[in-house]
Amino acid sequence: MHRKLTLRITDQAERDLQDIWSYIARDSPDAADNFLRQITIRFEPLRLAPNIGAKRDQLAPGLRVHLHRGYGIYYVFDEWELIILRVVHGARSVEDLFS
Repeated sequence: MHRKLTLRITDQAERDLQDIWSYIARDSPDAADNFLRQITIRFEPLRLAPNIGAKRDQLAPGLRVHLHRGYGIYYVFDEWELIILRVVHGARSVEDLFS
């Protein structure tokens, strides 16, 4: 892929990001803001090269994950669009999220 894909973040992924922010903000709102900025910056390289994420077809067809500081960015894509499905901590059972 040579063109930048359109980015779509699902409502569930938005809730995941809000939950992450709320959890970190209990100790430091500034750290929460910084972490959210860092993780959302990771969406940009995926828009240009979505194949960089590891395949997770066993969870859902076409599903991929890109890791950032213990969190998995779960997404699918086609020739036009990158869809962020979930953003979850690595300690969570992702099998339950995609079953």
